[in-house]
Formats: sequence, structure tokens, C-alpha cells
Amino acid sequence: MTSLLTASYHSLRSKSPISELIPGLRPSTSTALTQRNAHQQPGPSNVDHEGSSRNLLTVPESPMARRRELSEVFEDFRRKSISELSLVMDALRGSPSPGSSQYIHPERASQSTGNLNPPQSKKGRRRRKVQKTWQAMSPGNFSRQLQLVQEEKAMQAVPTAPIDASKFVAYVQERRKKRILFKGEYLMVNRSIDNNKCRCDVGSTMMDRNPYPDTLPYDHNRVILPRIDNDENSHYINASYVNSWLRDKAYVVTQAVRTKPMNAEFWRMVWELGSNCIVMLTKVFDFMRVMCLQYWPQTKFQFREIEVETTDVKTYSHFVIRTFKLTRKTEESIETRIVKHFHFTEWELDSFPYISAFIELRRRVRQFMEKNPVDAPMVYAKTLVNSRPHLIDSVEQYMFIYEVLSEAVMCNVQPIEMHLLKERSSMYKAKKNRELLETQETHENKLLMHLTPTLRIGDCAGGHRLENRGKNRDVMVVPPDHARPYLQTLHGESKDYTYINAVEVDGFTRKAEFIVTEWPKQSTVDSFWTLIYDHACHTVVNLSNQGSQRHYPSFIHNKGKANYGPFIVEIMNYHQYPAMTSHMVKVMKRPHQVPPMKVDPEGKGVSKLTFMISDIMATGAQNQQIDAEVRICCVIQVRMWPIENKVPLSTTGLIDVIKMARSWRKRAPDRPETKPTIVMSHNGVSRVGVYIGANICIDQMDIDHEVDVFHAVKMMRINRPQLIDMKDEYKYLYDVMLHWYLSNPDYRIYDKEDSEDTDSQKTSRPPSNRHSIKEKSSFRSKFSFRRRNTTRQNENNAVVEHVNNK
Repeated sequence: MTSLLTASYHSLRSKSPISELIPGLRPSTSTALTQRNAHQQPGPSNVDHEGSSRNLLTVPESPMARRRELSEVFEDFRRKSISELSLVMDALRGSPSPGSSQYIHPERASQSTGNLNPPQSKKGRRRRKVQKTWQAMSPGNFSRQLQLVQEEKAMQAVPTAPIDASKFVAYVQERRKKRILFKGEYLMVNRSIDNNKCRCDVGSTMMDRNPYPDTLPYDHNRVILPRIDNDENSHYINASYVNSWLRDKAYVVTQAVRTKPMNAEFWRMVWELGSNCIVMLTKVFDFMRVMCLQYWPQTKFQFREIEVETTDVKTYSHFVIRTFKLTRKTEESIETRIVKHFHFTEWELDSFPYISAFIELRRRVRQFMEKNPVDAPMVYAKTLVNSRPHLIDSVEQYMFIYEVLSEAVMCNVQPIEMHLLKERSSMYKAKKNRELLETQETHENKLLMHLTPTLRIGDCAGGHRLENRGKNRDVMVVPPDHARPYLQTLHGESKDYTYINAVEVDGFTRKAEFIVTEWPKQSTVDSFWTLIYDHACHTVVNLSNQGSQRHYPSFIHNKGKANYGPFIVEIMNYHQYPAMTSHMVKVMKRPHQVPPMKVDPEGKGVSKLTFMISDIMATGAQNQQIDAEVRICCVIQVRMWPIENKVPLSTTGLIDVIKMARSWRKRAPDRPETKPTIVMSHNGVSRVGVYIGANICIDQMDIDHEVDVFHAVKMMRINRPQLIDMKDEYKYLYDVMLHWYLSNPDYRIYDKEDSEDTDSQKTSRPPSNRHSIKEKSSFRSKFSFRRRNTTRQNENNAVVEHVNNK
């Protein structure tokens, strides 16, 4: 309606007919578009059935006359009937004029109050025709037709040749701007399916052997097993061969195991195919649903004639790698095989996993297959997320493939062996090597900045709420809602007692292994201790020295007991070290205080006294539960890291802090391996990335005997993009890892040179080549890496040269 009035106003200002100002609107031959003279009295529009049109007269030059004429036009449009305005809208859409074929919505035609004549045709036939025509001209149908046209154009833009790897990233970035191009490719993929091959005649008759009956294997590529006596259907299993780019039948895609009889069938398929690698992409439990049975044993189990034994388990934050030993006994012999099981545990239903974790799993699978090649397919166990026959079941999954490939092409940064840390440090001696290393670091920094996700305000809605804004030191550093630890204990006077500016960060072996938070404000000290109690944190590492008492208030005392909101904190012991201080504290809830009650002497308060007794009994039971729920926590605070320095002057103090925290984690009560560690700094951003990154790389060195600082930083920045300063902290992290490697002689047995000597000589390394006990004790005092700059370059080179000579 507003657009019509605006067009009429401009027609009066320009002294031109309205048909010349609205694109696609011809001089009206309809009753709804009959124009009237400017001097005509207001009233219903005259109907011109003969098709003659009268142009709009010019507006008088007088301003008063112009205003009067404009008000009359507005009043005339206001009195227009629904049918007349619908004809105007049809004309604006480019519909045929009513003289040829008049299209009116039936509901609006019945409500018309204008002077339109009823159609001169049979009622039922005319109504059906009008309804069909109106549906074809509806805005919804128009938008659908427009979308179909766009999809056809997108299908014509599908590349006909492979894309060069150097141009692939730019190709994906271009398609991100026009996502209809992804849909065009997806539709072309669906059109290329040969319907003659999509027959599932065999699977449709084996419904009791299909875990998910709505997904059946095609007959032409299904896996056929050898028949078993007395079981005519034993040849069938819901699995299909899938070809790779290099060879046919490279993979076997099967469904998740849902019943116990299918456990034995699954292991029989693995044995008959000769596979040595299983990739499982589904969770056992997903949103309280059993998605797949645990078809592998904790120790050892017999599945008919095949015995499966779990010999090794390595747990990571997003996947688990298991090693199985399969044994099959027959009358003639006993055969044994080794099978690797790669279980991706963080792919939830109707979602997509972290691309970095997905690429890392693929790297480990390819690494195992290259070291252990077999002429057998790889088994993939999947659910309906990536089901057959539609392996790519939506446009979103097709786009996810592009995103994975794009990041894999960009981030071709591989882990390095531990002994190469020493060679990397020695590259700073020569100018040419130093420039090469700086170029590599600059490239990695650009990749990290490009791949770091951007958190929107909607992702961090909890921290931006009005009652929580005062709890943040920086409005730009707010945790996302999906990764912040929620508080449960009622405390404080805030409406939202569940919020604290803290975020969960994944470690190398476990999700949410660390909780990153900032130095508490005066109003959030109670929330800080609530975080420790509710999440049973066993260690708090404070990486900032206390600055001004006004800006950084004390949150812990040195001896005795003190109350912090609903908690009592008792200092069990306190120690000072050259680089840090240590508080061993016991955190417990304050007992519920029952207010005294005066009993009425006349007996009117008997009922109230009854409720009082029950309240006291409930309080006593609650106090017993509180006594059992005591948290023991070690609070470590550094002393060697001034608040104005981005990185410490030495790595020795930070190494001592890491060793103490990791040592306490092994001795802490109540299963500390499942509890998080709180890492805090004055702003919750700086310093904490160095500590967490060092712990991730140390776990990687202990388990995989390699170092990957780049991917450790990339995974840390998922939930808090501000972690790790690319200029100083990223370089310092390499120094910390080199110091840790050189201060732990046990890593020497994994060096490449040592392994080659062991393979050639079949003997252990001579004791003379190892560090003696005296050298180990003096190593720490002699070795201390400092931050590289122009003033300390000579000192660092001398230290590295001394270590290399030894």
C-alpha cells in the first residue's frame, strides 16, 4: 500500500500519468486501474468496460490545490476495494491485463465491494481455473520458480575438469559468497546416479539383518560373505564396497552394530575381507540414545570362532585409537591378525565435527595404512548421518567436504619429531636460516588468523546480558554459551548466578581439560570459588602476579579459614618457592543455618513446630552430605612473570610450574584425570595460551613422540580466539618445548638417530652417550632459554651450542 501511495505522489509531482512511472504497468483497461480527472469529486471509481483509458490530468500550479488533490488521491486509494488493489498488485507483477484474462483470488473476489462484474462462465469450472491460476501466480510459487532458475544456472557453472590444488582455496572462497553454486554441484551429483544400479532386492528380503532398515545396500556392490552351514542367509550383511580415486573396492561402508547377533557377523566380515583398519564415525550414545553397541571387548571376548582381544588403547580429545588382536582357531592351525580401530567420538547427530580434528584423524589413518599396507578394503562403520545409498545426503554435507578439503590444502603443516626442536633452534645462528624460519612462522601466523573462528554476539548471549555485563573485565572477551561452564550453587545477588567469564578448552587427551578464566573482580570472587566447587577442579594455576589491590582483589588468604559466599575455604598448607607459591585448600559449603523459632504457649504453634522438626531433620541430612562433598584443590601462583611482560625472561620458572601441576594431578583425590584444571590470568587471554599449549604438546610428546605447536594453537583458539599472541607467545612456546625436551633424557630413545642405531646394531645405546647423574643435576642450572632478541642472541647461541656439543 505504501508503494502505491508513493507512486501516486510522484505522478502528481511530475504531472505525468501513473502508468508511465510504474515499470511494467500499462495504461489501464481494467476497472481497478481506471483513472479519474483531477477535478472530479471523490467517490467510487468509474468503470470503463470498453477498454478506453483516460490519462491523469495535470495538477494545478497552486500549492493549496496540489495539497487538496494529493489528499483526494490518498482518500481514493484508501476506499479502494480489495479486488481493485489486487488487480494493481497483479499488474505490478506483470500479469496479463483483465481484458485478456482476469486473475482474481477467489477469497478476495467474494469480498469485493467494487464495481467489478461477475465472470460470465460456469461457476465450478471457472473457480477451479482461477484457483489454479492464482496458485501459479502466488508469491511463494514465484519465488520457487526463481529458485529453480537459479539452480539451473548454478548447474551450468559446475566445473568439468579437476581443480588445481593451487587454485582450490580461491575456488572455495568464491563459492562461499554464492552458496547456490554448491547446490548446483550437488544436484548434478544426484543427476549422475544410475537408477538401473540402485536396486536393493536382496536387502529388502533381509529385514532382520538390517540395523537401519531404511538404508539398504545396492545389489551390484554389496559385500557377499561365505555361507555358513544351516544358515542360508549368512551371505548377507548390510555393507557396500566403495571405490576410491586409486583403486576399486578400497572401502567398505557399513552400518552401526545394533544387536548382539550382529557383533559376530561384523567381526566375521572383518576377518573374511582381511581388513586391518576400522574407522568408526558414530558415538555409542548420542543424546541419550544408543546409536551403536560396543562391539569390541574391554579385555577379551569370543565371537563364535573369532577371539577379539584389546591390547592397547590411546585416548585423545576427539577420538580413540584401539589395537585389537584377532585369533581364529581351526582344526588345522591358529591364525592371528592385528587390527587398528579409529573411533571418532565427537561427531554428534545432525551436526558436523571440528574440521581440524577430522583432518587429524584422517592423517593418522593414512599414516597407519602406509606403514601397514594390505590388499584389503578399509571398513567404515557409519550411521544415518552419512548413510547409504545416499552417502552425501544433503547440500550441507557436500559443503562440509569442500571446507575439509580447503583447510587440508591450506594447513599442510605436519608434526615434527622431537629431536628436530634442537635443529630448529640452531637455525637462528645463520642469517639465511633465520630468515627462512621467520618466513615459515609468518606463514603459520597468517593461517592461524585466517582459520580462527569469529564469535558473534549471538554466540555469547549469556555474557552480554544486562545482569552479566559487569562480571566481564573486557566486553570483547566473552565466552560462547556452548563452551562456558555453568554454575549450579546459588550465590550472590545477581539474577543470573550461573554465569562466570570462563571458557572450556580441550586438551590433547580429553575434552574440556582446562577452564580459562580471568582474575575475579570484587563482585565475582564468590563465583570463582563456586566454579572450583561445582566443577570439582583439583588445580588452579594463576599466571599473573597480583597488581593493584583495587583492580585485582585478593581471592585467597594465607592461613586459617575464611568465608567466600556460601563456601568455607580452609588453608591446609602454604609453601613459597623461587618461581611460585602453593596453597593447598579445602573447600566446603557452609552449613544451612536454621533460624530459631518461638513456640506459642497456647499451642497454636504446634503445626509450625512439626514443620520445624522436619526442616531440622532435612538440614541434618544435608549437612552430612556437605561433609562428604569436600573439594581439595591446589592453588599455584607464579612469582616470576611480571604483569607488564608478555612472556617470562626464562623458561625455567614456567617449567617448574608445569611440573608441579602435573605432579599434583597424579596424586589428587576423586579421579583427577576426569576433572578440569583452571588456568587464569589478569585478563583471561594472555599467558594462559602458553601454559595450555605447553601441556598439549607435552602430552603429544609422551604419547606420539612428536610435536605440533601449530595444530595445538589452532585447537585452543576454537572457543577463545584471543589465545596466543602470534608475535611473542608463539615463539616462546617453541622455547618451552625445547627446554622440556632437553630436560627429559627419556625422550632420547625416540630420536631418529637412536632408532636407526638400534635397528642396525640391535643393542641399546652405550651408557657413555647418555647424560650421567651429575650432568642431569647440573643441567638445570646451566640451561635456561631466554626470549630471543637482539641483545640476548649471543647468549642463546652459546647455550644451544653447549647442549649440542654435549
